[in-house]
Amino acid sequence: MIYKLTYESNACVSFDELGIDRILEQARDHNKVQNITGCLVYHNGAFVQILEGDREEVNKLFQIISKDVRHSNVRLVSEEMDEERSFSDWNMAYFDPHLHGLNKADIANFEKNLLLLADFSERLSTTVNLFWINVRKIILNLKIS
Repeated sequence: MIYKLTYESNACVSFDELGIDRILEQARDHNKVQNITGCLVYHNGAFVQILEGDREEVNKLFQIISKDVRHSNVRLVSEEMDEERSFSDWNMAYFDPHLHGLNKADIANFEKNLLLLADFSERLSTTVNLFWINVRKIILNLKIS
């Protein structure tokens, strides 16, 4: 059985201060060792993440995230046990539209594609469904709680 946890939070520092490169490097290394998979979305000053793996390891990671000064108003959305992972092939990825010289239309298209992914992703569990609902909210710049 795989434990799944989804949370949402607000960024309490600016995007430039988040240290995305360092976060990604640490997360990739830690999650690989602990066999944790999932997906993290940051947009419009908010985070939504789903974590999958051993219950104890996922909860340890969530406690670390909850105390991270880059997050504020960390809220557990859903947790459950499931038969299989929903994000087993997903690795931590990062796309900075500013580094690629994209304009507002390109960014809007990127957001549209993420919304389509949310709409058409297979709903395997309540936790996965709530993850995608909250991704949709941050893309549309809606209040997440």
